[in-house]
Amino acid sequence: MSALSVSPTVSPSVVQTCRVVVGAIVLLLAATHPLAAQTQVRALSLAEVIDLRQHGVSSRQILRNARQYCIAFSLDDSVRRQLTVAGADTLLMGGLSNVCTTIRAPAKPPAPPIIDDEFAQSSTAGGFTWSNPRCKARFENEGVRMQNTAADAMCMVRYPSLNLPTDVRLDLEVAQLGMTRHGSVLLGFGRQDRSGKYYSLSVSADRNVELCWYSDRHCNSLVRVERVASVESEPTAINHMTVEVRGQDIALFVNETKVGQYTADALVSGRLMVGVGPQTSLLLVRLRATALH
Repeated sequence: MSALSVSPTVSPSVVQTCRVVVGAIVLLLAATHPLAAQTQVRALSLAEVIDLRQHGVSSRQILRNARQYCIAFSLDDSVRRQLTVAGADTLLMGGLSNVCTTIRAPAKPPAPPIIDDEFAQSSTAGGFTWSNPRCKARFENEGVRMQNTAADAMCMVRYPSLNLPTDVRLDLEVAQLGMTRHGSVLLGFGRQDRSGKYYSLSVSADRNVELCWYSDRHCNSLVRVERVASVESEPTAINHMTVEVRGQDIALFVNETKVGQYTADALVSGRLMVGVGPQTSLLLVRLRATALH
């Protein structure tokens, strides 16, 4: 662009006005032909969008640049007010809300757990009673000890919960699983009140993991994995057995390691149960249920 010639007789105010007009023309040309100017490698700031608008660049052209380069701000109430003062119309405001941005939205806080039962501090286990004298539960400093002296029967008890949602993560923390050689712990879920049927994840001290569908107290094995390395079998070790239910899909984890999965015939929903297998004595430390999104 050739230099602007100014007559010596022109007043200083006229010279200043000419300079402003020339500056606006340069901005408009750069916005209209962004690739013809020096390539822009960063997102448009709020100040740049306001400056373009105040110099008469159309909303459509600003949005073309915003779609190409993204924006470096988020459209909160404060930003909307600044854009409105700068003369932004509804086309510009609506368009900016749909372009890419380099500002990450704040992470949503995790949903509070549906159940968070630390057995040593709650009274839940006070309801863990059986008619069978070989099944016992008692409070200890670190949790509730469940003991089964029977040689061939499980000790299962209903956990006092409502029907859980179909998308949920269940985590049972257990201590001293390895106190007995063939000890096992069970987490029942999806229990149906009318039929009494339920799914159950069992983890044993000899590192076997099994998912069953219990009907008439009989295990219909759905998934069985032996010699699972993630199972801690030391007498004092802590184990986490986890079930993630997403509709009909069931994923099984032991100590955060995925060990199996299964797809049910229908949505999995219902109540919880906990229990231990034959010849088992261990501590239930904590039970958590958290909705999945």
